[in-house]
Amino acid sequence: MRALAFLLLAVSAVQASFWMADIPHRGVASFNPDKSYAIFRNVRAFGAVGDGVTDDTAAINAAISFGNRCIGYQCVGTTTTPAVVYFPPGTYLVTNSIIVHYYTQIIGDPNDMPVIKGAASFRSTTMGLLESNPYMDNGKLNFISTNVFFRQVRNLMFDTTAIPGPAIAVHWPSSQATSIQNCVFKLSIRPGDTHTGIFMEEGSGGLLSDLVFVGGQYGAQFGNQQYTMRNLTFFGAQTAILQIWNWGWTYKSINIIDCQVGINMSATHVGSATLIDSEFINVEVALVTGRSLDNSTGQGSLVVENVEYMNVPIVLQGADGQPLLLGDSSGMVWDWGYGNIYVPEGPYHFNGRDSLFFYQPADLKRGNLYYERSKPQYEDYPPSAFISARQQGAAGDGITDDTNALNQLFLLASINNLTSVAFLDAGYYRVSDTVYIPAGARIVGEALSAVIMASGPKFSDINNPHPVVMIGTPGEAGYIEMSDVIVSTQGATAGAVLIQYNLKTPAANSYYGGSLPSGLWDVHTRIGGFAGSELQVAECPITPKQVNQVDPACIAAHTSMHITQSAENLYMENNWLWVADHDIEDLNMTRITVFAGRGLLIEASRVWLVGTSVEHHTLYQYQLVNASDIWMGQIQTETPYYQPNPPAPYPFVERNLALWDPDFDLDCQGDSGLPGNPPCAMAWGLRVLSSENVVVFGAGLYSFFNNYETNCSTRDMGENCQGRIFSVGSANGGEPGAMTVEVYNLNTVGTVSMVTREGADVAYWKDNFANFASTLAVFRF
Repeated sequence: MRALAFLLLAVSAVQASFWMADIPHRGVASFNPDKSYAIFRNVRAFGAVGDGVTDDTAAINAAISFGNRCIGYQCVGTTTTPAVVYFPPGTYLVTNSIIVHYYTQIIGDPNDMPVIKGAASFRSTTMGLLESNPYMDNGKLNFISTNVFFRQVRNLMFDTTAIPGPAIAVHWPSSQATSIQNCVFKLSIRPGDTHTGIFMEEGSGGLLSDLVFVGGQYGAQFGNQQYTMRNLTFFGAQTAILQIWNWGWTYKSINIIDCQVGINMSATHVGSATLIDSEFINVEVALVTGRSLDNSTGQGSLVVENVEYMNVPIVLQGADGQPLLLGDSSGMVWDWGYGNIYVPEGPYHFNGRDSLFFYQPADLKRGNLYYERSKPQYEDYPPSAFISARQQGAAGDGITDDTNALNQLFLLASINNLTSVAFLDAGYYRVSDTVYIPAGARIVGEALSAVIMASGPKFSDINNPHPVVMIGTPGEAGYIEMSDVIVSTQGATAGAVLIQYNLKTPAANSYYGGSLPSGLWDVHTRIGGFAGSELQVAECPITPKQVNQVDPACIAAHTSMHITQSAENLYMENNWLWVADHDIEDLNMTRITVFAGRGLLIEASRVWLVGTSVEHHTLYQYQLVNASDIWMGQIQTETPYYQPNPPAPYPFVERNLALWDPDFDLDCQGDSGLPGNPPCAMAWGLRVLSSENVVVFGAGLYSFFNNYETNCSTRDMGENCQGRIFSVGSANGGEPGAMTVEVYNLNTVGTVSMVTREGADVAYWKDNFANFASTLAVFRF
């Protein structure tokens, strides 16, 4: 049993120490005035004992807060005080919450997983053993739901079994660029105890992966706008997952074993859920829904694909306790769902099973499951395997030109690819020309604090795009791994293509024998809004009262990422391509206007996008052109807040035909016929042209603003922030040919038309409203 094997591996000790504890730590916070600020901190150095007897609460909190960090209501965000807090093996007893501040990475030794154990006397003034966003005296969370960014927790066991009564292991309201990975939650099953592994009630975003929950009243309670969760295993909980609320949720590889209830999504504020490649074993009730069978709205939509039920008497139960779908003990595998469908016309109310609606491209699978792979941690590598960027001559100070030093580092890593990993110490690596990553390189950044930042004239021509990071050259074959790195720009860089991915990885269809896709995990782009970017409130204020105002100094990128037609076999997980809508360093999170043309352009084949988000680009967020075999899991987009002032494509008025830029004049000619007269010249959330074998398991395409006002994104106002947000059709205006696109649980906000097919609007928000978002269960073309 795979899940049980993972649990035993997680709690067993392995002799080798983790390289992160032993390498020299040369990382710097480049734009922090305090040049002595330390990014890496070991909790033992602050007095934590880890013997399971000593109260380590104060020592751990001291390690996290050391260095004048962003703490409490005085600070709602900053990039200048990142921290990596490391836990060596041991059992760390805590009597109160560990408070995790902004931009903190909590990391344990994966070879001998440390335990954070709540004492019997644990009494918290906040919530969990680990508290990521404490409530203030006014009853509000310290960080608002859309500003809980850049944090990780991995390689830890949380043990609440000694705590009587109620207990929460981790309180985790979270947004983009966040993750919990490779953790175990050991929860009390004593009568009268009400324990929860993870409690999440707010946020916009992230990823949970490779987690094991044992016991508890609830393994987890989840509420967030949207989320992707992969490889979660639950043993012996009363309820494995309580879905508090959502707009859209994607569960993949969920294993629920010996629990009374699997997933309870009966709350009235649950919009949609997608469950794939999962199993229920010895579970009394697999799923509980709040949706009535005759419901014609999008509320409570559910899509289930490739899920096994073994010894499950009730597969689906209504909120009133009545069985809606019975199971048996045979281990049946079903594809089914309920909600509004468009195949491609609609809406048709669907409730049941039909293989036509569950298209599964075989080339995206490994065996019977869609391919997935966890972020490598290189836990069996010695410290000597890691080649430090700073040791190789890079300054990482945000001032020095590190172009040549980084190119030499990545070349060295590729030459010695069997024995070496390039380590980007924390810091801002300013580059004036393209940084080339050749096949064979493996690269690890220091926990989201390593930033490659483009600056200078090479990146300044809006009509002459120039890559900042180029992975492989067109036609190059090979394999790469890259994780925990951010690519950014500084100042006016209108021609910057932050990541150009060209590499063809010759992975076999079966993915066995070491022939795996290349991978990018927690590789993000961040354009503006951070210290040192020269794209903050002082430089790029909003101008809602000026018509079509654009400051050339605030045109900061041509494209965030381009996966070119020569690329093949790329796995991406938890990637956020963000054009900043506010100044992270500002106490009031003041809005800014920064312009970037294109989000993620894919012209490749066999690409997996797991838990990705693309936001605030002028022309589009995601665009697929002549692509094939594309897997997308709970993608999320936001239209730029300033549009339609100026409207798209402004300031990117020179249409690039080679990149298949949208023609907004053509798209918006004549009367759209859409009710409420919504603006048309707005960025597309998702645009799919002449592509085949595209499967989207959850999409949240959001348009909240018109010219920085939110009046348009409500049901009362007709959801008329923009007319259209998702387009599918032919790239050349002709027949779509072999095009196959399947979208499950499409969620939109603020857009009148949910789907535009070959230029015609075929699905509308008013026919599919759910909660705050509108939802349709299946669109097939």
